[in-house]
Formats: sequence, C-alpha cells, structure tokens
Amino acid sequence: MGVPVVADNWHSFPHTSILPEEPTMFAGPPIGAVCPFAGQVAPISSSVNTIWSNTPCASSGEAAGTNAEAPISYVEAQGWMLCDGRYLRAAVYPELYAVLGGLYGERNSTADLEFRIPDYRGLFLRGFDAGGGMDPDAKRRLDPTGNNVANVVGSLQCDALQVHAHPYEITTPAGISQQGNAAGTSISSKSTGSPENPARTALETRPKNVAVNYLIKFR
Repeated sequence: MGVPVVADNWHSFPHTSILPEEPTMFAGPPIGAVCPFAGQVAPISSSVNTIWSNTPCASSGEAAGTNAEAPISYVEAQGWMLCDGRYLRAAVYPELYAVLGGLYGERNSTADLEFRIPDYRGLFLRGFDAGGGMDPDAKRRLDPTGNNVANVVGSLQCDALQVHAHPYEITTPAGISQQGNAAGTSISSKSTGSPENPARTALETRPKNVAVNYLIKFR
C-alpha cells in the first residue's frame, strides 16, 4: 500500500521549527541587578552609612569588618561593584545611571553630575510590596535617601517588634472591712511566659543570618 498523501507537509519539518522562538529577555543579568556574593570583594568602602541619619535606626558607627584568610575577588573588573552607597559620575557610568537615576540620591559636587548607588551593608532585603498587602507598614516607609516618607523601591524601614500584649494575673487586696480589720489576702507573682533560659539579648531584633556581599551590576 502507498503512503497517504497529506495536503500540507508540516510533518516534513522538525517540530521545534514550527513555533516561533521565544524572545530573550536578558542575555545575562541586567544592569542594576543585585546579587549576594559569598566571597570577599575589593575594594570595600569603610565609610559609615549616612542614609539612615534621620531615622531612629541610624548607623551605630561600628568598625568595619576584617578580611578572613581567604581569596579576595576584584569584581569591578567583571562589571559588578559592592552596594556601599558610593557616588558615581553619571558620565562614567551612563548605563547604571539610566537604571537608577537619582532614586538613591544625586549631587553636583563636581563639574559632573553624580548619582548614588544603594547601600546594603549590614541590611536585609525585602521584596517591594507593590500593592500585595504583605507589608502592613508600607505607608510609613522612608524614601531611599532617608529624608521623606515614600513607599517606593529602595525605601527604608527600621527594625521593630509587632504590636502585641501579654496576659498576666493581678491580685487586688480587699478593702477594709466594716469591723475595721483588713480582709485577708494572698499576693503572688506569675510569669508572663516561658522565655529561653538564658534569653538571648542584643542591640537589635533579628533572625538567624549569614553575612554576604551584595553586588550591583553596572555594565
């Protein structure tokens, strides 16, 4: 028997060539992308973070960290730099300026316009709420420069404890009886909970964490 003839010959081509190719979003990490880096990097800025100066959680001014006995990566040669809040000349880093603009601050202290990159040293990152309703204090966030209230990408939020209450018992002594003798009463204290013994205390409220270097792609 002969092979049935098909009106169109789509079957004579590889199936992968029938559908159009998906457009490529990025050939690699886009300019302005931030990623955690597990190794040590150089150069490192030891300047104090001044962005939070007008907030209740300003920099403590602690000494900069030290290098461990491990390799040091000079990541700027590969198009990345540490997110340390430095100012860059817009004319020298036009691609990154096209992404950040003056979001994190800018100045004209020299002949050229300078813009600031984010400073993520010692901080946790949180996904921008963008209307998701998962950041209940979003309306109280400070803008990336730390000067105004603004719920935007790069905005700041101090550490805090959720509003709560602890139930406990109070024993109120009875009043004087009509005969003039004080009514009997028994007063005892009761703990509000069972904290770990000894409880861990520190200068901030925080979860378990590991220190990494946050890098930003500039070219």
